[in-house]
Amino acid sequence: MSAVAAVSQNAAAKNADLKQENKKFESRLDAIIKRGYILVGTPGDYKPFTYLNPKTGEFEGYDIDAMKEFAKSLGVEARFVQTSWPTLMDDLLADKFDIAVGGVTRNTERQKKAHLTDGYIQFGKAPLIRKEDKDKYKTVEDINKPTVRIGVNPGGTNEKFVREHLTDAKVTVVQNNLDIPGLVANGTYDVMITDTLEAMVYQKADPRLYAALTDNPFTKSEKAYMIHRGDFIFASYLDVWMDEMKLQGKFDELYKKWLQ
Repeated sequence: MSAVAAVSQNAAAKNADLKQENKKFESRLDAIIKRGYILVGTPGDYKPFTYLNPKTGEFEGYDIDAMKEFAKSLGVEARFVQTSWPTLMDDLLADKFDIAVGGVTRNTERQKKAHLTDGYIQFGKAPLIRKEDKDKYKTVEDINKPTVRIGVNPGGTNEKFVREHLTDAKVTVVQNNLDIPGLVANGTYDVMITDTLEAMVYQKADPRLYAALTDNPFTKSEKAYMIHRGDFIFASYLDVWMDEMKLQGKFDELYKKWLQ
């Protein structure tokens, strides 16, 4: 057996053990508290919410800090599990983690298979472009042309928006979302369709870039946390924790730290 196959087999065995362990409890909430840690699934490629820092090997970002606070409220440790946008839902349903975070957009398609919390931050889809082009791309029509080159990450709501609304543009799927802003800045692509929040972060980090339409994005949505559906006890606890985070100004603190 190869090393890769052995790792895969071990992971499958652990998932099976976790599923069996969860069944012993009325709620996943009780299982998490009993085992002493919560498994948090996150892609690690979506600033400012989730970023796997290659220098430290650690996850960081708005939702990473939030989940550490959530784990603290439970009296357990937060353990982060890397996933991807194309596999996020399947990995959650396969019990690879207890909760999915990292800039997850709240929508009805995801709600059909899982449970999404109330939103904790609002945003919209907007173009990240070069500063020199800030008067060039102001509408969907300006972007939806065969001469416009778009870079988009696979499997999430960014690609969904591009496939639905920018059918005439030249679209390239870039596997690593973190690569796209630099490719826009250096002229490989003209536009990155992303969340207003992420666009603002990249504009701040690179003076060549411009976060367009952040005050009037193409869409309006909210970020949420995603868990398995059907667990009222765990969902209710998560809702109360989020209410407390809002009331105590903790989400405001995270916004200032990661977005301003």
